[in-house]
Amino acid sequence: MINSANVGGNIQQDVEAHWANAVSFFENGQIQETIFACQQVLELDSGHFEALLLAGKAARQLGQHRMAENILRAALNLRPDSVEGGRELGATLMSLKQYEQSLECYRQVLKLQPTSAQANLDVATTLFDMCWYKEALQYCGNAVELQPNLLVAHIRMGMIYYRLDDLHRSLECLYLAYKMAPEEPNVLNLMALAKIELGLHDEAVPMLEQVLAHQPGEAFAVAHLLEARNAMQERASVKEVLYNSGMVDEAEKLARDDLARDDSVENHNFLLKCYLASARHSAHDLFLGGREWARMHEQEDALPNPSEFKNKRDPNRRLRVGIVGDYFAGVIGAYTLIPFFKLYDRSRIELFCYNFGPGGEYVRSVVDRYRDISQMSGESFFKLVRDDVIDIMLDINGRIRTPNHFETLLRQPAPIQVNWYNLPCTVGVKAFNYAISDGYCIREGEETDYVEKVFRMPTSTICAWDMGEPPVVPPPPCLENGYVTFGCFADFFKIGEGVLEAWAALLKRVPDARLYLKSNNLRLRGERERVAAFFSARGIAPERLIMEGLSTFKQMKKCYEWMDIALDTFPYSSGSTTINALWQGIPVIAIEGADWRGRSTAAVLAGAQLDEFIARDVGDYVDKACALAADPARLAELRATLGKRMAASPQWDVKSFARNFESRLRMIWQDWLKATATGK
Repeated sequence: MINSANVGGNIQQDVEAHWANAVSFFENGQIQETIFACQQVLELDSGHFEALLLAGKAARQLGQHRMAENILRAALNLRPDSVEGGRELGATLMSLKQYEQSLECYRQVLKLQPTSAQANLDVATTLFDMCWYKEALQYCGNAVELQPNLLVAHIRMGMIYYRLDDLHRSLECLYLAYKMAPEEPNVLNLMALAKIELGLHDEAVPMLEQVLAHQPGEAFAVAHLLEARNAMQERASVKEVLYNSGMVDEAEKLARDDLARDDSVENHNFLLKCYLASARHSAHDLFLGGREWARMHEQEDALPNPSEFKNKRDPNRRLRVGIVGDYFAGVIGAYTLIPFFKLYDRSRIELFCYNFGPGGEYVRSVVDRYRDISQMSGESFFKLVRDDVIDIMLDINGRIRTPNHFETLLRQPAPIQVNWYNLPCTVGVKAFNYAISDGYCIREGEETDYVEKVFRMPTSTICAWDMGEPPVVPPPPCLENGYVTFGCFADFFKIGEGVLEAWAALLKRVPDARLYLKSNNLRLRGERERVAAFFSARGIAPERLIMEGLSTFKQMKKCYEWMDIALDTFPYSSGSTTINALWQGIPVIAIEGADWRGRSTAAVLAGAQLDEFIARDVGDYVDKACALAADPARLAELRATLGKRMAASPQWDVKSFARNFESRLRMIWQDWLKATATGK
């Protein structure tokens, strides 16, 4: 078509001939020739819109994006309402990473074609590349609604949900795309990636293998197939496998056999781990086990006499406090330790951080003295602590968490060594002479199960959390699903047969309910099958179970959106798992245990004035869960308010915690001075 009415007959024929050549060249993939033919048209008719548009498209295909931009802008000057021109310019600007200008082009096209699925998808794609995922979701949803069979829209929707860490919804979208194109590599790769992030590596493998069957050597599939296969391998010993599966009593039998053959520290530590998680053992058993450990591995007679320490015996001076560990900058440390470090009173405490893990760049700026001991021998670490003249040493790793410097601490490099933070049970060795806990977990009269002298915090919290502002969370899923989803994201060593029996009873009482379990152990297909078989034997169908491995912390928080009610474990209750659930608006049902192991969650609930969710026993636990499941209005109210309630609880008052903790350190120091005064 000729746009200029002033072109003469011969010129018009030449224009038409050159234009025909341009179209033919483009259709045959002769892109450079296309541009040359368009130039010939434009030399004769500068207002030939189609030639400008085709030349711009051809230049973009050659990667000449700046040239394409100039040509397409000229075309749009002639026809500002051209949908095709707007789309081409938008795509060109995307290639130039000029996202805001690209978005402007695509929005203009959308104004011209508001009911176009492609126009909505173009806006969504640009917003996605700008990392505006929630905004992109709206337009991508429009595209799917307008054209339900638009494959690329379902793929994009899956990608958006993935970036929003909503892996379940991502998979829902990708499953729809898979039904349309079951051999599409992008769909298979993205589904596999989401499965890997959910800890379902074995389900990702066949998808990646399918990609490689059609595209051998495809880099994404090769890399993630290797990752998935590595994760599926179980490298643990038999006793560790049993322990991680919650079969703690069976693991304990093997641990005793191993200890009889080899009385190493490692074998003895594993036996004590079994004590921690076993329903057969009590806090007193842990005390006796710790003392037996000390008899076998600690030379208590060789501990230094208090008079050997050169620390200035002033009850009110600034204290030199050390803290040693390897996870200061991990998820839990970042929300508990780092906030405390930022708020402690530097006029009262000089804090020394001895770090043998990552995160030095975060910790260094919030403590008085930072020591990287990751490459340091035990002897060098001992000397460093003595040279720093530490008054009080806090060990956040403990004996069982490895790696650690526990063997060095057994020689008591500091006069006062405090058991705090990781496990509120006794260490069992005299090198640790004090413990800090709270009055809820360690009750009056229970000090007899401690080697350490116990000092209690005034609130039911052993540490305080700072996770920012309470999150905005969606309503409980039961309002949309029509059924309740119970869940537990705890480590599976805490989920023994007694816990599973209680959950089976609960699912029988609430016939439509689902159970959502997420744990590292469930990355293994065999473990998922074992758990499914347990419930199946009790009349619970497999489709009522949702089982996944670990995800990143961000993704895990998003996974809570699929849960209505969280279930605590027993006899070993959860700590950070409970905190995370409550922070996301999920009520937690827990049993108040017979000793500290079963009181962590109850302490958190009591601190937030949520005593209604603390059960007396297993029967009451099931009853409370059933009652809450039958009250969707209450679940909705809790979902909207729990975060704010937690933010107002003692667990979130870092400033008060810091003052109270400093006070306990001062009390410990003064108690030690009194106990070790000359003549005593």
